[in-house]
Amino acid sequence: VMNATFDSDKIKIAKQGIASNGISSQHVLELIDHLTFESNKIKLAKFAYQYTFDRQNYFLVNNGFTFSSSINELNKFVAMY
Repeated sequence: VMNATFDSDKIKIAKQGIASNGISSQHVLELIDHLTFESNKIKLAKFAYQYTFDRQNYFLVNNGFTFSSSINELNKFVAMY
């Protein structure tokens, strides 16, 4: 993921790995920190949630966002999942 230049490429690579292996909340946070745009961070965080094996810690992912509106959007998604 770190070697890819564009967010779109990073997301494709991350999704492949996440879907194949699962992921922890901490690793989701680390992955979204490598993305440039907030909207892409939200997309990846939402995708990763279904594959996260420690969902009780998903609040940690909130630390990867700059805007409170993004945190609110992710929290609403998690609550509806």
